[in-house]
Amino acid sequence: MKKIIVTLVISFFYSFSFAQFTYYAAAKAGLSMREQPNTSAKVLEKIAYGEKLVTITDENQPVAIATEGFNAFWWKVKYNNKTGYIVNSYVLPMPPPKAGVKTLSDFFSQVSTKAGSPLLVKKSEAALNEMGESTITKQLFKNGMEWQEEKGYENGSNLYLLPDFTIEQCFLLVRLLGQYPDLISEKDPFPSKNANAKIEGGTKSVEVQREKYDGKPGPVQKIKIVLEQGAITEFEIFTLGTQALIFWTSGV
Repeated sequence: MKKIIVTLVISFFYSFSFAQFTYYAAAKAGLSMREQPNTSAKVLEKIAYGEKLVTITDENQPVAIATEGFNAFWWKVKYNNKTGYIVNSYVLPMPPPKAGVKTLSDFFSQVSTKAGSPLLVKKSEAALNEMGESTITKQLFKNGMEWQEEKGYENGSNLYLLPDFTIEQCFLLVRLLGQYPDLISEKDPFPSKNANAKIEGGTKSVEVQREKYDGKPGPVQKIKIVLEQGAITEFEIFTLGTQALIFWTSGV
């Protein structure tokens, strides 16, 4: 029964709740809008990177499609006074990074305005002089986004909060930016299972955590990537309520 309820909820969500929602094409080569929800259907438009499109109600059952590791759906959309279908794994809820924007903090500044000056928090460890002082800088944006940067003795971390983003959209955003090429490169597919690999000077592991329905794997709820190359770097994408979080930390 639980599985049936979940299926109905997902179907309702994708079929109706996206009516008149605005998204932005985030495929650098252009996003194909097709006449029908399948890859062999006629291409009505090639929606350029960064162009705005609007989702509309589709009374039919949503059609699933797997592409580059993403478990996606065909969305019915309106663009340039035409109606067709696009694959939703290549859209973002706000304009994608412009040329020259290479970091998440710069992307935040591109899509929103800072809500005041950064908050700086300093922490001293008098009993551990060799560790010195650590600082945490926090910057809030008017659209609800926030980034935090922590710097300490031989370690550092960055935390980014993105309201209304999904894990898949965060992965796509990081891939477009190229900020962490050793962790997520431009061509990397969305992780679907745990993996371990030897890399130059160390190892790289990927951990994928999924929700479970009736004991069966469901949607991805967290991705964790760990690099060990002398220093240890950890990278995570997960959701907390209605916002997604991207976390990076590195140290020896």
